Amino acid sequence: MKIVSRFVAFGVLALVFPGLAADKKDDGFRPLFNGKNLDGFYIFLGKGPKNADTNKCVQIEDGMLHMYRGKANASQQPFGYISTEREFENYHLRFEYKWGTNRFGGRANVKRDAGVIYHMFGNDNVWPNGVECQVQEGDVGDIFTVNTRVTTTADPATTNAIVEAITNAAGAIRTNQTSRPIFRDKKTGGVPFQQGLSTNIRRVIRGKMLERDGWNKVEVIVRGDDAIHIVNGEANNHAGEMRRWVDGEWQPLTKGRIIFQLEGAEVFYRNIEIRDLDH
Repeated sequence: MKIVSRFVAFGVLALVFPGLAADKKDDGFRPLFNGKNLDGFYIFLGKGPKNADTNKCVQIEDGMLHMYRGKANASQQPFGYISTEREFENYHLRFEYKWGTNRFGGRANVKRDAGVIYHMFGNDNVWPNGVECQVQEGDVGDIFTVNTRVTTTADPATTNAIVEAITNAAGAIRTNQTSRPIFRDKKTGGVPFQQGLSTNIRRVIRGKMLERDGWNKVEVIVRGDDAIHIVNGEANNHAGEMRRWVDGEWQPLTKGRIIFQLEGAEVFYRNIEIRDLDH
């Protein structure tokens, strides 16, 4: 299978030997966020424009990003993100996050939510095109395809897609998949599965819940159109054959910007680092 061969090409053994980190070497990493300012990033909140953060929802504190610092619990606050100015293609991203206390607006009484979208492309908006590594209480490592598509392997018991074909006045047909596949490695019985639409958001649930109290470490290893999600040293999801819809067809999605979300929950990010990988 193409998917399995890519796992081997990565050298990522964590999917075969749970608990084994994807890469134990630290050489080559450099700060993506320097802990002092937002050099190399811009802020986008609500409907923009760029860097319009008059309420200071994004602050730097003791070398960390502190999202929604000092904002009153349950108050109305904008959603948004910080985005890298440049695009990235083949890389190993790692960072740590910790939840704060407060939650805001319509998310004041639900799970704390944030996340990282990689291979972001197109215009700034909430939420922009790309593939997300979810950071949400109990769901860290989930894939969200934001107007994109991925191929993974999933537990066959969770792949019973309900497909609805809708024909509009112009005769165009739109397929709506409502399944919620759970990632499973092929070696343990996972079957190939495609998830995602060109105009909507779809999900692939992580294979394991690996989040713990306090600080958590998340890694995303990306080679072109293929990515592995790792939480606290163990892989729990795979986004293969990432695609974007261009000129009426799915085309490889191999690079893009990286964003860190503000999604209605106080959250800290620290030790955001990246290293380049060979093709």
